[in-house]
Amino acid sequence: MGRLFWKLFFGLSVTLVLIGAGIGGAVYLHDQRLQNEEGISRDRRAEFVVGVVANAVQYSGVAGARALLDEWPGKNRSPRVLIVDVEGRDALGRTVPPAALKKARAALQHGRLKHSVKRVSAPSGEEYVLFLPAASADAGPPRMPPPGIQIVIALFASLLFSAIFATYLSRPIRHLRKVSNRLAEGDLNARVSPLIGSRNDELSDLGKDFDFMATHLQTLLNSQRQLLHDVSHELRSPVARMRLAVGIAQQQPDKVAMALGRIEREAERLDELLGQILTLARLESNLGNDGKEKVSIDELLEEIIQDVSFEAQANGRTIEYRADIKAEVEGQRELLRRAFENVIRNAIKYTADASAVEIRLTDESHKPTVLIRDHGPGIPEEELTKVFQPFYRLPPEKDKTQASGYGLGLAIAQRALHKHAGTLELSNATGGGLLVRIQFNHAKVF
Repeated sequence: MGRLFWKLFFGLSVTLVLIGAGIGGAVYLHDQRLQNEEGISRDRRAEFVVGVVANAVQYSGVAGARALLDEWPGKNRSPRVLIVDVEGRDALGRTVPPAALKKARAALQHGRLKHSVKRVSAPSGEEYVLFLPAASADAGPPRMPPPGIQIVIALFASLLFSAIFATYLSRPIRHLRKVSNRLAEGDLNARVSPLIGSRNDELSDLGKDFDFMATHLQTLLNSQRQLLHDVSHELRSPVARMRLAVGIAQQQPDKVAMALGRIEREAERLDELLGQILTLARLESNLGNDGKEKVSIDELLEEIIQDVSFEAQANGRTIEYRADIKAEVEGQRELLRRAFENVIRNAIKYTADASAVEIRLTDESHKPTVLIRDHGPGIPEEELTKVFQPFYRLPPEKDKTQASGYGLGLAIAQRALHKHAGTLELSNATGGGLLVRIQFNHAKVF
């Protein structure tokens, strides 16, 4: 058992014992007051038995009362109701406490204790005073155990309840600690919810949050491992080609110029790849939050379109741009430029020959939205969310264009837009082609 268990156990035990002792003492004192009103019992039991014996005396005389008490249910448990005549003697020959008799007569005189003390007349005309002395309260079954037994029972019940309750509260915390140690040792599949069970409280919510954190951590670590694997794979290919070019230059001096050209192209590709990897790493590590400024979305799009239009025209494609609104967002201009440029260049790359890439800046639900549509083959529905994974490229059997690339453009665009409270969604357009919807949740529309 842990320290929390014992703290809860002793705290609850002491509290329950004190509460039980207080309530038990109050009940006991109240019962004693009812049992003893200067020698006269006046609780409900006394009122009942005095009333029954009084009826017997009134209708059957002393003989009827004697028969009633002799036949009282329970062996040797008949109540000692005194039947006192005017001379102060009990009609059944029992001892009459003087103080109790004096109190009974005073109560009758002042009209008190009407149900606990009664004056009745027998059929013979004799009058009797009936009451139950406090000393005879134990003549019937006791209403509660003695104080000592009550304390023992209360203590046992308090300890048992405290142990159960403390175990109930501390067990999930022990499970949480056990699972956290397993995670620290590298077991990323460890989860605490199966150990906690179906309980529905804050500790259960804590366990679910812990499992969510563990799942997210596992996803991040797996992504990191996959990223390292993909980076190493992407870097190995150009390096291998550069080494091959060096080998050709060494073995065939007449091809040195060709080999140097190859090495230069591979170096440029490496530089581009490393730049994209660095950008992705900075975005995923949430670095580079400084230098925010107000960026005009419409002006930035116009600038990018002017730059890429030459590339589009060289490949027999055009760009159709329309701005229905003007919009402004606070952020980093260079990141936004990278995001838009990556998406637009992808659209130019995949759209069909002699077709146009349609770009529109509009207002949807008071949020600036950029719609970019190409007329290419689109993306299979099951692949729409996978293309945002770093270095992910469509399988050869699903990629109809067989276009080259590293698989980083959409990943960088999505993370850059996320830093600007924006979203990037892909869908296949009606009639063919891919539709990209970029929407900013916190931007001004003019």
